Amino acid sequence: MNTSEAKERLVLYRGSIDDADPQFEEALAHARRDPELAEWVREQRKSYDTIRSKLREIEPPSDLAEKIIRKRPIPFRRGWTQILKLAAAIIISASITAVSLKLWQRESHRLVQGKEIVVKGEVLDMTCYIAYNMSGPEHAGCARDCIKRGLPVGIKATDGKVYLLVGTNWRRRESLNSQLAEYAAKTVTIRGKETMRDGFAQLQVEEIRKS
Repeated sequence: MNTSEAKERLVLYRGSIDDADPQFEEALAHARRDPELAEWVREQRKSYDTIRSKLREIEPPSDLAEKIIRKRPIPFRRGWTQILKLAAAIIISASITAVSLKLWQRESHRLVQGKEIVVKGEVLDMTCYIAYNMSGPEHAGCARDCIKRGLPVGIKATDGKVYLLVGTNWRRRESLNSQLAEYAAKTVTIRGKETMRDGFAQLQVEEIRKS
């Protein structure tokens, strides 16, 4: 692994909560041998911590939590402060995703195309995964609802690598989220083309298979 490859992997590194994740093991080892890369990792962590702290400081509208709870129950116990912060994070993530998708449609030529791959792993609600590191069966209900509502969906492969899933099944005329919501927190196999955008791994979905 060279420095460029290590950076592509470590751009998703969130600090100590990812230290045991096998997808970062080789890249972190490379960073320990490369002082310049190690400094880059420290700067990345500072940026991530700053963004995360800013998200946690956001004060959403006073009636936002009530509206969310009225429409669907939160299937895990959290204090009201945490619920408000999670709601704010979801709204911000949805806005960023909408803008990103528009840019992707207008500037698809800027994507670095990769080869076709097959990935087996857990379907993730990316908003809660990034904000609170939440995944697994205990989070399935919340993940299913978030994916149904159009929030970003991803897959965590068996080797620990996480992909943002993009694309639409035009033949079935179904959005990707509507196809994947029922598989939230479950293991599926997805065939598609791996792409990179600004160092972030994406998988353009072509086929979804139950595992």
